Amino acid sequence: MVLLQDLKFCLFWLVASWLGLASGFAAADDFRDQPTDVESVVDGLLSQLTLEEKVSLCHANSKFTIAGIKRLGIPEMWMSDGPHGVREEISRDSWKSANWTNDYATYLPTLTAVAASFNPEMATLHGSVLGAEARDRGKDVILGPGVNLARNPLYGRNFEYLGEDPYLASIMVVPEIIAIQNNDVAACVKHYALNTQELNRTGVNAQPDERTLREIYLPAFEAAVKEGGVLTMMGAYNEFRGTNCNQSKHLVRTILKDQWRYKGLLMTDWDCDINTMDAAFNGLDIEMGTRADSYDDYYLADPLLKAIQAGTIPVEILDDKVRRILRVQASIGVYSKDRKPGARGTPQQHDAARTIIEQGVVLLKNSEAVLPLEQANLKHVLVMGPNADVPHGHGGGSSQVKSLFEVTPLQGLRCKLGDDVKITYFKAAAPASDGLRPISPDFVITKDSGAGTPAWKRLTYANADDKEQSNFQWATTSKVVFDDNELHHERLIADVQPIKSGTHVFQIAADGDFDLSINNQTILKAVGSSIDKTKTAEAELEAGKTYKVRLIYHGKHGCTIGWEAPGDKVVDQQVYLAEAKQADVVIYFGGLNHSYDRESQDRKDMKLPGSQDRVIEQLAKANHKTIVFLTAGSAVEMPWIEEVDSLIWGWYGGMFAGDVYADVLLGDVVPSAKMPITLPKKLVDNPHVILDDYNAQECNYKESVFMGYRWFEQQNIEPLFSFGHGLSYTDFEMTDLRLSADSIQRNESLSITVTVTNTGKHAGGEVIQVYVQDTKSSVPRPTKELKGFKKVFLQPGESCEAAVNLGLRDLSFWDTETNDWKAEPGEFQLHVGASLSDIKLVDSFQLK
Repeated sequence: MVLLQDLKFCLFWLVASWLGLASGFAAADDFRDQPTDVESVVDGLLSQLTLEEKVSLCHANSKFTIAGIKRLGIPEMWMSDGPHGVREEISRDSWKSANWTNDYATYLPTLTAVAASFNPEMATLHGSVLGAEARDRGKDVILGPGVNLARNPLYGRNFEYLGEDPYLASIMVVPEIIAIQNNDVAACVKHYALNTQELNRTGVNAQPDERTLREIYLPAFEAAVKEGGVLTMMGAYNEFRGTNCNQSKHLVRTILKDQWRYKGLLMTDWDCDINTMDAAFNGLDIEMGTRADSYDDYYLADPLLKAIQAGTIPVEILDDKVRRILRVQASIGVYSKDRKPGARGTPQQHDAARTIIEQGVVLLKNSEAVLPLEQANLKHVLVMGPNADVPHGHGGGSSQVKSLFEVTPLQGLRCKLGDDVKITYFKAAAPASDGLRPISPDFVITKDSGAGTPAWKRLTYANADDKEQSNFQWATTSKVVFDDNELHHERLIADVQPIKSGTHVFQIAADGDFDLSINNQTILKAVGSSIDKTKTAEAELEAGKTYKVRLIYHGKHGCTIGWEAPGDKVVDQQVYLAEAKQADVVIYFGGLNHSYDRESQDRKDMKLPGSQDRVIEQLAKANHKTIVFLTAGSAVEMPWIEEVDSLIWGWYGGMFAGDVYADVLLGDVVPSAKMPITLPKKLVDNPHVILDDYNAQECNYKESVFMGYRWFEQQNIEPLFSFGHGLSYTDFEMTDLRLSADSIQRNESLSITVTVTNTGKHAGGEVIQVYVQDTKSSVPRPTKELKGFKKVFLQPGESCEAAVNLGLRDLSFWDTETNDWKAEPGEFQLHVGASLSDIKLVDSFQLK
């Protein structure tokens, strides 16, 4: 689409030049062909723009573009979602797919996996792929990376971000930005700021105190500006102290643009609650996605133009916005004939995707050294769990990616183990006490448009005549339950696809009246049915064909569509437990999916969905070699943790996840990652629960600077696994902690060196983590704060020196009296170790 448009423009320019009619394009020709500095390009273009043209650059003119100015050679500026892969092409003016066949992208591991690597080189790899593939797809801005912190484990978008610690996020985001922008594509750091819940995300009012804002929630954005040179930034949906973040004078004008001297542009997310006057005066530059009849009705469109013409908004305000937009375009080579072309789907990019998740998988527990598995000793492996054979790249909301393929864990194991090892794959049936079992998602090809996971369309009607639809939602199963004793009128609809041809026995448990049809032909109907009396009907279905299944229901208590189908992997308890007892090892791939880790909604609790906890407990009792492998972007409760010997956390691992997971299980990849989030034992241990600070109206951040692991240390609450925790298949020793000085002046830095030795039998990586403690402070400060880390890789018996430097900012807190950073003289203690809970060495120094 973009290339065709550019081609048309070039042809028009050539014809116009030949006819002597191209005088209006002279300046553009100069900017495209002559090497000039960015500000000269901006000055030249700005001086030629009309007022109407300037305004047209400040708002969207399609779902993902802002207008171009043909007479000056300014093309449309194209944006794309893409925290971990360039999103598939959508229609110009709607969210529907454009149905392109060549808009694939490399599905990268999510940013939580990048953070877990504790290795800035992985951020560079991640950004390099994002930037090059965005450029190849004709994009100018890639809407990522995200740096909002994981304050609340229920937050639906934790999987998109860089963990819970501001220092870790700050260190990792900088190389990501630089790598993206090295490809002549602008990075867009998001969401500025305090987007820490999806519950009423467009209206909740974030009200942290200033110290909490500065110390916890802004450092990653500040690093993106000052060290990463990020060119674009996206504001958050939520309010900040009573007004939308995009038009907050304090956040945007005072901090971002004045104090940090940000020269790039700020854009909204899609459909934010802003107004023309506040947005204009307080620093918003581009408005995207507002719900209006036309793009000209956006707040920064005709209303802005009229306000300037009326003299209520100075034209200088508009010029600043346009200057920033043109600066971004010039900085990424929009006006240069030498702009980098990009590349997509190359072997090097695929290697990067593999390498990132190799360094992102976290080994949490391995008490009996069950791992790594020895292939020579394996004859029979039982694989279970809802994530064993499910791809994840197509879900999560705006972060979805269309990749050429995605290797599932089951596929990875089969490829790794070959035909010599018997792999049995089952899914656990719901307990008999839960009633009729719904149709397995394996057969459902209808996808929740936001989650990207198999789902049923659930339509609710006001009356039995089904004429007035009152609600539409996606249902994860073909089961609906009511407990209000009211009369309900529902439809469940999905496209299903049989795995094997043959007789499929449909089963309906429902009270009241129902009508079940396949491709609009009724196969089962009842009036006055009882929910405890299952009715059945047979249908001959062919594998690979798609059938539309529809249930019309009128009743009080609910309905379930189930079936007995050839090829169904869902089996009853006695079947999978008998298999578990015979297997050499049981591998359970559980966790969450993008019905739970997703944009626009938070989870209801920290429990594993469905019957996962019960099944894991049963399997662990049946076979002591039960390995649990979790895929998730946020913490989950693990009531079975004492029953299993081995536990791995894999995040959403990208298109090669299954291959890498198999390599980790078999020892060809030695885990080296660390948890970038705290894993609490239970939901009630979290501050938002204890302090009652999670609702749809206000978030007051009552825990102040004691967020994440700082909270658990302050409250002396033992988590299940601490921040920074992660094991290996080898062992490391840290010795000889040395400081460059016993005391430093305020203008001096401190060098910290430690000797690390691989004392085990495998080559592997270790992360040296440095936590700082101010032993005596005038304000409450955390016991430990991460202020340095270094990842090293060593062969067995090999040693090296790892060095970390601390500066004055690393010792400082935000002083609300002076509105500046402050480091108080005195003693600072250093805690050096392999995690927050595994401190190996301690020393101290004085700040003079």
